[in-house]
Amino acid sequence: MTEGTASVATPPAHEPVSACTVGIVAVLDFDDGKVNAISRRTIAAVQMALDQHVDAGAVVLCGRRGMFSAGLDLTEVRADATTQRALRNEFMRLLLRLFTSDVPVVVACTGHALAGGAAVLLAADRRIGVDGPYKIGFNEVAAGVALSNAAVELARYRLPMPAFESIVVGDVFTPKSAIAAGLLDQLADDPRTAAIDAATRLATLDRHAFSATKHSARRHAAAAIESALERAESRAQRMRR
Repeated sequence: MTEGTASVATPPAHEPVSACTVGIVAVLDFDDGKVNAISRRTIAAVQMALDQHVDAGAVVLCGRRGMFSAGLDLTEVRADATTQRALRNEFMRLLLRLFTSDVPVVVACTGHALAGGAAVLLAADRRIGVDGPYKIGFNEVAAGVALSNAAVELARYRLPMPAFESIVVGDVFTPKSAIAAGLLDQLADDPRTAAIDAATRLATLDRHAFSATKHSARRHAAAAIESALERAESRAQRMRR
């Protein structure tokens, strides 16, 4: 190093996902310091955290105060076609993993949950929100973006009419109305603690009985998502050739 100069360390990038265990529950806290945009980096971090906690009795996904997720990272959505396809396909793969997980998945919806954030809610087994001036739902169409096949199939599985049709016009809900719409199961003052408690209870269920029943109940929706994903990945492979 030249005399009179000093090396300046580059601060590490903020990690979008941190994981810990609370009893037999793996808790994945999602906080990118902004709007919890779902980027390819975030998806990879969630997948890695799930891989590292395969022995957990249940999993909790938690946002930060006021924001669960505003959806897919618009920088990547508006990037080149290759990045767009990769983001959507990787996200669909994550949704399918959560939807068909052999262990219970609980979401602590700590605020806004829009677009891709709402899709994560529908992939979970239990969704616990918090009351407040928050928006929950699929606003893609209103923003000029078509929903992914995975989001549509999850909505078809989870949402009653007319809430299901709300995805076509981009309607969003308050936390209270999101319960009737099928996007949330309940509200709590502290959704993270409530989600951990719910996950702990679900983890006491017989693993085989839970998994077998869940797969049986969701097999048609899961097959539709898997088929859509395979078609999308096949198209992506052809484009790379």
